Amino acid sequence: MRILSQISKPDVTAKTQNPCLLLQTAQRVLGHEPNAQEETRWRLLQAATEVFAESGYHAATTREICKRAGVNLASIHYYYGDKAELYREVFRLPFLEECNTLVTMDIAQVTAREALQGFYGWLFPSAAEEDPMQRLFMRLHAREDAEPSGVLGDAMVQAFRPNHEKMQALLCREFGLKKPDAEVDRLVFAVFGLATVYFHNRMAVETFVPNLIAGKKAKEAMVQRLVEYAMAIIEAEAKRRTAAKQAKSK
Repeated sequence: MRILSQISKPDVTAKTQNPCLLLQTAQRVLGHEPNAQEETRWRLLQAATEVFAESGYHAATTREICKRAGVNLASIHYYYGDKAELYREVFRLPFLEECNTLVTMDIAQVTAREALQGFYGWLFPSAAEEDPMQRLFMRLHAREDAEPSGVLGDAMVQAFRPNHEKMQALLCREFGLKKPDAEVDRLVFAVFGLATVYFHNRMAVETFVPNLIAGKKAKEAMVQRLVEYAMAIIEAEAKRRTAAKQAKSK
């Protein structure tokens, strides 16, 4: 969180009429009930998510974000520095460890199937239809894909890194490796690609098969199929490695 010392402290007494849907997340992340300044920060994140999802990065205004959050214009500068950093922070929200099932798992204590269930379940939460923030995040990502802002840089790459490293560790364990080799790296991207294609090509999915991931049952079915597909390619790689070792020993 960026705080500019030369900017005066914003007024945190103003309240928005809309409930802050992120306050429960804030409490889990902070470990305590948010104080006035912390609540202002999370209200800004929610308002920014709404406005960016509705208007896109370039058309969104800091004035509208602050108005919706119920704070003064100095708040964005005080907490985030500028509009671009606020946008990057909004994109990091879904990757917070407490929101990310795979990252919080102890790889030594879970099966490959359980880890995959956690990862795909995080991407396709069955309750997303009832969760306004999940809908906003999905809408935001779809808009960024359709109208790239050019300001994210490697923010998304760094946010996703813990998932990548966790999956590497899982596959190394499955194959009895001390560190990932090129085949493990290929497989990591294949496992992730099974799911991420639905986000990067969401417009095509909704155009060609609009009900494929719409609703609780559809999402639950998607998660189960993705787990099965991923397990199949992991097992195929394990067989390939075994065959390669046997051929080499002859």
